Amino acid sequence: MINTTKIAKSNLKQNKSKSILIIITIILSTLMLSSIGIYIVDAGAYQKENTIKYSGNYQGILANVDEKQADILSNHADVELTGEMNGVGVEKLEDDSNISLAYMNEDALKLNSFEFIKGKLPSKENEIVLDSGALKALGYKNKDLGEKIKISYDDYKSDKKIEKEFIISGILKTSEISEAGKYYYAIISESYMRNTRDMSQEDFNIYVKFNDKSNLSIEQAKEKLDKIANDIGLDTINTAVNENYINALKPDMETIMGGVFVGLVIVLSSILVIYNIFYISIVTKVQEFGKLRAIGATKKQIKNIVFKEGFILAGIAIPIGIILGYVLANIIIKSFMDIDVKSSRLPVILSVVVISFISVVLSLLKPMKVASKVSIVDAVRYTGNKISNKSKRKGYKNINLKRLSHANLERNKKRTYMTLASLILSGTIFITVSTALESFDAEKMAREHFPYDIEVRLSGYEMNSDKNPKDNLNILQMDNPLSKDFFNQIKNMEGIKRIESARSVKIGMEDYDVEFKYDLLQSINENDVKSLNKNIIDGKINLERLQTGDEIVITHVDTAKEMGVKAGDKIRLTLYDGDKKIKKEFKVQAIAMGVPSFGIGKDFIDRTLKYDSTSSLGIYTEEGKYQEIKDSIKKIAKNNGFLETDFIDSRIESNKATISFIKIMGYTLTGIIGVIGFMNLVNTMITSIVTRKKELGMLQAIGLTNKQLVKMLNSEAMYYTSGMMIGSILFGGILGYIAVIFLKKTGLSYATYSLPIVPILLMIVCILIAQFITTYLIGRSFNKESLIDRVRYSE
Repeated sequence: MINTTKIAKSNLKQNKSKSILIIITIILSTLMLSSIGIYIVDAGAYQKENTIKYSGNYQGILANVDEKQADILSNHADVELTGEMNGVGVEKLEDDSNISLAYMNEDALKLNSFEFIKGKLPSKENEIVLDSGALKALGYKNKDLGEKIKISYDDYKSDKKIEKEFIISGILKTSEISEAGKYYYAIISESYMRNTRDMSQEDFNIYVKFNDKSNLSIEQAKEKLDKIANDIGLDTINTAVNENYINALKPDMETIMGGVFVGLVIVLSSILVIYNIFYISIVTKVQEFGKLRAIGATKKQIKNIVFKEGFILAGIAIPIGIILGYVLANIIIKSFMDIDVKSSRLPVILSVVVISFISVVLSLLKPMKVASKVSIVDAVRYTGNKISNKSKRKGYKNINLKRLSHANLERNKKRTYMTLASLILSGTIFITVSTALESFDAEKMAREHFPYDIEVRLSGYEMNSDKNPKDNLNILQMDNPLSKDFFNQIKNMEGIKRIESARSVKIGMEDYDVEFKYDLLQSINENDVKSLNKNIIDGKINLERLQTGDEIVITHVDTAKEMGVKAGDKIRLTLYDGDKKIKKEFKVQAIAMGVPSFGIGKDFIDRTLKYDSTSSLGIYTEEGKYQEIKDSIKKIAKNNGFLETDFIDSRIESNKATISFIKIMGYTLTGIIGVIGFMNLVNTMITSIVTRKKELGMLQAIGLTNKQLVKMLNSEAMYYTSGMMIGSILFGGILGYIAVIFLKKTGLSYATYSLPIVPILLMIVCILIAQFITTYLIGRSFNKESLIDRVRYSE
């Protein structure tokens, strides 16, 4: 009885070089599949956790809810959790820090991702919880639980300054956003709220988490939230969806599709290499399979032998690849993600195991079929070379190393072409990816959306706050921080080349059933028109007609859909000029994708509005003066809590970091694919030596030196490497150009095509070094056997 398992194991031991090459190939492909899979899953979990960290984990919020409605809401069938929040007042400090005093129940803390450092929620009237940033801002950095503090705040209802002594019952962790915006929290007890307010006049903000666990779209969430509002007798104008959280619950399809594409490339590359190695191995073992057939082995048993060889090697390589992939993914995640991600990696690992085994099985199908078809007669006749159908074979009167190399390549054209195809595929992928990666320029990326050197803009304002009406944009513009005096102060600095200013006006859409009743009407210039023209949905933009004020551009497609308008329609909007309202009708000139929701000419805004509506200043500096001006503007803007600065060098550095990460990932991936492809060349060279051991021994017996042998092997390898270089540069150059054009059409207009000379030269150098080392080691190993043993060798 033939033991196929023992034969498979013996074959693997006998052909160690083949086994090692296949193991390395499977390890590399499994490593990449597992690391990419884990990274994608963890990136999704990271995005979700990060969103929860900064935006909370509630699906919607209901504003202006009275106590009776809040009680009904907490028992609503569609609601799992309701977090109650009622603002009481705010303390504004000299350094522009704001400490908001509010009542919040435990569920509100959960839904807004507040974390206790220590302590608990206040229960007594004189107890309070503050975040660590608030304690620091108040000068109580070293205060602990049970200690007394004084807070002097502006009461929202009475507009009076109230000073109160509290005992600290808990300390919360301050978020990065709160730290950056200097906006901190102090949470009072329910009893303090009730004893200091007329509860019949109080309104709550209620954070809502639905019972429905399915991934709702923003539209579905809005519909459900509006239904809940109607059920409790609340106007739907008071509902808002937490879009960030809802979007974070959905899988990032772009990342997933990118991972699937990369995974397919890796799988196909590894299948090609494993198939080639097994195929070459089988066609060189025809006599062995013939002998097995002669002693009674069936076709099925021959197939089993080949299958078990692959299965054993996969069983060794896949666990190693999984472990290495897990480690690599952790290194990447720890380097680029600042939180502990708690995603389930087991499904990814199991999927990779299955995919890897399927890849091995697919690569074995043809070799198994070829092996099972070997007949006893074929085995006896087999010489290791492909027999030509031609009756005559061209010969040479004189033989040299070049002709010997060429003759060997001609013996088995299929093997030669398969190896060459595998190498060209790897090289083409490398050059295509390199071209795409090298097309990114950090400064061009920054200048795409940030044409100036420095920007100062309004920030931190509200659109329709009843509690902080002075912070509403229209009221803020009555004493605009970006006034003409501020403009002139900047303009008079030495080294200023020019300043571009933009306008923003608060508008109301009371006549339309839209989610957000207030939005921005922003001035647009020629550069904005160029950008918007690339994303036109309907109509055509004409800047001259926009300056008249009769026509308007809607730059947010969803807003146009909500309003139910198209290009050519007329709309009515309310413009807020300080404490006054201006009703005006506009013709929709065009609809395009951009921000914010509406655009019009700056001349119209300046003519129509009394108050200064400047919302940003784009500053261009003279050469050598940038840093000096940057430092001066930083100091000026720091003194006003409503001003925010942005700088070109910060954007460039941020882009450089992003590009570096993408390049590391891209070159690592293509490098591994290249190594997988190179395994084919190594296998071909080893097989070439083994199958010609007797022939080469005889050549050495009649005078072929070891140096000439290595030279001949290098000549054969040079055929593959030169073919790879020519094919890779040709196909990679074409595909790289197409890739850059594709990037431009998908919105990356800053992508610039150039042949990646340095990466190509590095690829060529690495291939040549690897080739010479491989041929040297193969030749050295070959020469370890005695000449007599080589001459006597019979496959």
